[in-house]
Amino acid sequence: MKLLREYIRGLLTEKSIDMSDTENPNKKLKPKLDAFMAEYRSISERNPLNPRIQYWYMGKVDDEDCLVLTDLNIFDGAISFNTIQTVPRDTCEKKGFASKVMNQIVALADKHQVPMTLDAVPFGQKSLGEKELESWYRRAGFDREDEYEELMREPK
Repeated sequence: MKLLREYIRGLLTEKSIDMSDTENPNKKLKPKLDAFMAEYRSISERNPLNPRIQYWYMGKVDDEDCLVLTDLNIFDGAISFNTIQTVPRDTCEKKGFASKVMNQIVALADKHQVPMTLDAVPFGQKSLGEKELESWYRRAGFDREDEYEELMREPK
């Protein structure tokens, strides 16, 4: 129920920003956001089954290919971090693969001087609860001003 309330609150408070508006301060950010996305796509692979998802091959563990799946896009003048997930979870989780990918993505955001946002909502995997997941994101530099806002990371 809490997740549904957060989702509905997010839908009700979302504001679309017209990047073509000359008075819009985020217009200056658009080339940086586009450059970030272009480089992000160049250092990862596109999932042929879902083009929004990029994947990172992390090697083999116990004869299984380990991948980290990510879904990022531009929304509201920032890089919106929608998901990061290690698969297959039984074999490949808890090996530091998602942390390695997160560190690359955060370094890329710093390089291009773009902010990032996300909601720390676990799904799929049961290894991390909401508090543990938020703590993991905080170690990557994400923070929130109050409990109802999404996590945000300003470039360093």
